Amino acid sequence: MTYDSYLELQKRYSRMISNDYMLPADLMRRFAGGVMTIYADDQALFLFEKREGFTKLHFRLVDKSAFLAPQGETVAAFLTYRNDRRPSTAADWLLEQGFTRTKTLRRHTAAAITGALSLDGVEHMPPNEAYAMLSEYFSAVEADMPCRELFEGALCVRSQNGTPAGVLYMGQTLVVAVAPEARGQGIGRKLYRAYAAVKAQAGKKPVFHEWISPDNAASLSMFKSLGFTPDNVMTDCYVLLC
Repeated sequence: MTYDSYLELQKRYSRMISNDYMLPADLMRRFAGGVMTIYADDQALFLFEKREGFTKLHFRLVDKSAFLAPQGETVAAFLTYRNDRRPSTAADWLLEQGFTRTKTLRRHTAAAITGALSLDGVEHMPPNEAYAMLSEYFSAVEADMPCRELFEGALCVRSQNGTPAGVLYMGQTLVVAVAPEARGQGIGRKLYRAYAAVKAQAGKKPVFHEWISPDNAASLSMFKSLGFTPDNVMTDCYVLLC
């Protein structure tokens, strides 16, 4: 299916029960990359997106339809909503299908990142090495990493012996991991400032978004020092083990 034919199909379904929030450019890239599978009937539109280690579900329902889950796979769905407008209908539907809510994240934004922007001591990281390090500290769903066909690049700070001390994945959602023995040394700040430098060099709009667990005090402190402030947007992750 092409992106244009998907748009025609999408018009049949109400957004009454939905988490279908992807931007057109993201959809086009996923269709072009061959990582989207579609199931549709007269009540529901399901998009199954191949990710690294799980399947990501996007849905648009006319009514509370039954869900056709891929067998033998972990399926995750993310609901994004304003803090004062919880997506109760979509959340209720996911729970009825057997999904478990595993985490809530709050979005923080910054018009720019404070401090000197520099790539000094930071290098680009090969895909396999980036995925290997991130998988040490996050489950596939927690990292929400795309499949390797859509790898978007990563930055790395290395220790003196050459092993990775910290990595930042430069996707639609940034993912950062710092080795336990290297924490408290400012590596996270260094990676974010390097990412801001990469973005500035590419002439891209200097607006940054980051999702942080409300109880992650260390990250909240770091992001505040970088110029991030919380807004009113939340996201919940729901997981189904098939």
